[in-house]
Amino acid sequence: MADNAPAKDLCEKKLEILQEISSAIILSDNISAIANIMLDLAINHTGAEKGSLMLANDQQQLSIFTCRGLDENLAGTYRTAIGEGIAGKVAQSREAVLVTDIERDPRFAKTRDRYKTRSFISCPIIGKTKLLGVLNINDKKSGEPFSEDELTLIQIIANQAAIALKNAFLVNQLKAKAAEHEEINRKLIEASLAKTEFLTRISHELRTPLNSTKGAVYYLRHSDNLNGGDFREFMDILTLEIDKMINIVENQLDFLRLEDESRILHRTIINLERALRETLDSRLLKSKLLRKDIKVRIDFTHDLPDVAGDRVMVAQFFINLLEGILPHLEAGSRLAFSGRQNEHLHLTMATDRTLPRETADFFFSSRTLFDPERSDENLKLYLARKSAEVHNWKFDFANTDAGFIVDIQIPRGTRQRVEAAVNTTMDLFLDFVSELLAVNTCSIMLSDEITQDLVIRSARGLDAAIIKKTRIRVGERIAGWVAHEGKPLLVTDIREDPRFAGSPLAAQYTTPSFMSLPLKIDGRTVGVINLNNKKSGDPFSEADLQVASVLSERIAHLIEKLHNDGHTEEDLRRIIASFDNLVGAERKSTGKSRRRQDLASSLLARLDISDEQRRLGLYLSMVYDLGLMLIDDSVLGKTKKLSSSEISTLRIHPHATVDLLKDIEHTQEVRTAILHHHEWFDGSGYPEGLKGEEIPLLSRIIAIIDAWCAMTEDRPYRKKMSEQEALAELRRKAGSQFDPALVEVFAEVV
Repeated sequence: MADNAPAKDLCEKKLEILQEISSAIILSDNISAIANIMLDLAINHTGAEKGSLMLANDQQQLSIFTCRGLDENLAGTYRTAIGEGIAGKVAQSREAVLVTDIERDPRFAKTRDRYKTRSFISCPIIGKTKLLGVLNINDKKSGEPFSEDELTLIQIIANQAAIALKNAFLVNQLKAKAAEHEEINRKLIEASLAKTEFLTRISHELRTPLNSTKGAVYYLRHSDNLNGGDFREFMDILTLEIDKMINIVENQLDFLRLEDESRILHRTIINLERALRETLDSRLLKSKLLRKDIKVRIDFTHDLPDVAGDRVMVAQFFINLLEGILPHLEAGSRLAFSGRQNEHLHLTMATDRTLPRETADFFFSSRTLFDPERSDENLKLYLARKSAEVHNWKFDFANTDAGFIVDIQIPRGTRQRVEAAVNTTMDLFLDFVSELLAVNTCSIMLSDEITQDLVIRSARGLDAAIIKKTRIRVGERIAGWVAHEGKPLLVTDIREDPRFAGSPLAAQYTTPSFMSLPLKIDGRTVGVINLNNKKSGDPFSEADLQVASVLSERIAHLIEKLHNDGHTEEDLRRIIASFDNLVGAERKSTGKSRRRQDLASSLLARLDISDEQRRLGLYLSMVYDLGLMLIDDSVLGKTKKLSSSEISTLRIHPHATVDLLKDIEHTQEVRTAILHHHEWFDGSGYPEGLKGEEIPLLSRIIAIIDAWCAMTEDRPYRKKMSEQEALAELRRKAGSQFDPALVEVFAEVV
């Protein structure tokens, strides 16, 4: 019986892990939450001190997505190619590796300096046939080598991680598609309004030349004594007026699609192959291709970079291009799309047959718009060309021996991709700011590179016409003054502020209070963030200004980070997706941060700390628990005792919060404070069991505020305590859970 004991223990441990995983993965569909849950399971069940979960990208690289016990700055920038290093070789071979003594293993002996002990486990995470990442653990706390049983446990966790991550990736894709559809619906509404304006405008502008033409024709018909000169004069009038009508129609078509380009064109990062395939998957196009038995082949090189463009307009470009060319193709034709790169990106569409010369010569030309037999497809081709021109794409098309070819040259546009990423992240950042500070109106203005004027790059709550037309010189008006002085501005009531007495600016605000703060990179002001119209109607406070100043530093840091060279398309997509998750978490937690901010403001004011720590403490009080929003509501709202797996899931929320903030949070002090706000003063907390003053001061402050708010608010599993009861509980746990000195200061506050 004794011989069967280890096998039984392993079997029970496997079952325990599977139960924990099955319970945990249904509690969140967030990639960060799942990755942290899996990594904690791996570390806890093997007694490891360090570990990491790496994800693979499209460029055949591995990067550390989350880790424990590793230097966070190194982890955030670490990249390794598949096939290189330990994790890279494991990813390439797709086989788990257990090394009991790295010095005796010829494969990895040269990497000994990375490890405290000689043993580690590295296991690939594979979803069906696709490599998703690698799970690594090393440095067992006991100093002993890892065992075969522990390798088996890690393989189980990696297999379950593959299933959970694959599902999470699919959920994220569905969410992204839902957001795209929402954007498309918005564009359709705008297009409907534009069409109405188009019809009104074209009918008005055509009236004059039509009346002139009608008058000239009438005179010609009813004049019997016209000489040659008079006849030529009237024919010239007719020609002139007809030319005017043609120009009006062309200009109006431009208006329909392009006149309000600054409003319509919203650049983001687009994968051309994916956009093309999605267009071809539409039911309408599929039926048209099937009806004419036209086969489509797509051949894009694997290294083709993404482009910057308006997602909706690019989709419309492909739709118009395909619907415009299909009537010109014979039944049974073949259509091939290819993508390649040299000094430009080249998107090529080729047919297997030539087109009639009269058709090919005027392809994409406005001269064919009035052909009554092909007006519809010619209009679609014309609009496809216009969509391309807006993006600065160039067209070449011609009949060749092989068939008719359209070659679209797209600038490589690294800068354009970065600008698209900046635009998108600023939009999302403003969503985050407006939710966090509860404002209805906010904007980010950046300096124009040529004129240095401030122009609005992103806004919430402002009319589109204002966004388009606003241009402020440095030193002028409020934003210009802030940019010139490089100092933040808080106005509690513009009507009573002597600097703006009688200013027409007051009429622009529904509440008389606003804030304007400079965005600085290396001491140089590059823009301004403006905040006004609080949802509550209250004036902004000094605490609001402190939090806004922290946020302004982070958006400036992000802009600088995005403009630095070296970002891959994968990096830019990840940053945008990460921001999207951050905004979603803040929206879910809206309303929970105001009370914590007020408590933090009062407590921090009584402590002998630096102004910088006060600012960061206020900011932390509003964001430290955002990772909880990634946990399923069934856990957060549970009325009964939590299971061990549910507790484990909840315990990853500090790591999840840090992950949500990682693209804007550049200070180690903030990240560390978030990670350790559940440490106990006696060392029995998590995640690392720090004690006493080993725990960062801001973590100890947040721990008290968090506990106070939890006790004095209703919870699904209990009614709230009175303030007297909550204070007694804080004092009872002073020295064990909480810093006793801070508890007494907090007692003075409440």
